[in-house]
Amino acid sequence: MSRQPRILAFAGSLRKKFREQEIAWNCCRGARNAGAEVTLLNLDDHPLPVYNQGIEDSSGFPDEAMELKNLFLSHEGLLIASPEYNGSLTAALKSIY
Repeated sequence: MSRQPRILAFAGSLRKKFREQEIAWNCCRGARNAGAEVTLLNLDDHPLPVYNQGIEDSSGFPDEAMELKNLFLSHEGLLIASPEYNGSLTAALKSIY
């Protein structure tokens, strides 16, 4: 028997009570029903510092960023529910990109 695919799901907006959270939850249910193992991520639980090459050069990669990177790498797929802002990604998605 093959292993279930691991999917990381999250909303691309940090606004409270935004419909993307509900969309992400509904998509998670569908992915689970299709046989996937789904982890729902709340980006608020993983605050990232503003990128600063000087800090990275002197102190290494920030722990918060490394934890989030490892979480992403431990999954085979992403499920992102996100609005479009001015024809581009949200600031939250840009910070993790």
